[in-house]
Amino acid sequence: MWFFAGILLAAILILLVLWLRSHKIAITWYEWTIAALGLALLLIALQNYFASSAGYEPIAPGMFLLIFGLPGILLFAIAAVLVSLRQLRKHDIIK
Repeated sequence: MWFFAGILLAAILILLVLWLRSHKIAITWYEWTIAALGLALLLIALQNYFASSAGYEPIAPGMFLLIFGLPGILLFAIAAVLVSLRQLRKHDIIK
């Protein structure tokens, strides 16, 4: 399962980079780093969720999603907001 998830993730990342280049959106190194940390936390959360569910643990799957998944989503949101704010400032929509 994780092999196919890795292939899907690589395809999505390639499509994202191609889309960003076609729309001439530049992303700085720290935005990539924040997004990569968010992705790593989400992958850790999903792996631990499925492993705990397979072990018939009643509370652990939800706690893994809360402890690792929520910060992962927040890091993704921070990276997206940073990129969109820079694009809005570039086009003088906000100052």
